[in-house]
Amino acid sequence: MSVLAHGTPQKSGAYVLELAIEAPLELAFGRFQGGRVFRLAPGRVYYVGSALAGRLPSRLLRHATRAGGPPHRMRGELLAYFQALGWAVRPPARKTLHWHADHLMESPAELAAVYLFYGGTRREAFLEDALRALGAEPLAPGLGAGDRPGGSHVLWSPEPLNVS
Repeated sequence: MSVLAHGTPQKSGAYVLELAIEAPLELAFGRFQGGRVFRLAPGRVYYVGSALAGRLPSRLLRHATRAGGPPHRMRGELLAYFQALGWAVRPPARKTLHWHADHLMESPAELAAVYLFYGGTRREAFLEDALRALGAEPLAPGLGAGDRPGGSHVLWSPEPLNVS
């Protein structure tokens, strides 16, 4: 299963998205650093985020939806996971690019795993530090991390990490 959850299920928490990059990828994160294009080698990209106030299922289904093409293959698995918990959720009908993560999720990289950390507190800094300790490299200070100056919620690794 590609959805790994920690804690008692609730509709708030932090998460790590793992995306597989199969071929070299060039990607800009909107207007971040003036629209700078990042060149990513094959490997894994990790995005750290949170959704508090009961928005976790809808946030993750939004991330698994692409604005300009078919959804990530994992979207169906996410939907089934949340429905098995008895949560009435559905994917968004449409999506506009807003967050740095949206640009990543729109790329050819495919969502490979979702790690959920249930709870009502922010854990992004802890999760970023844990990914760094496992060997992931931040793409750029401030990328996806408006809440942590100098931090980066988008990290890259040449190999899958043992996030669980």
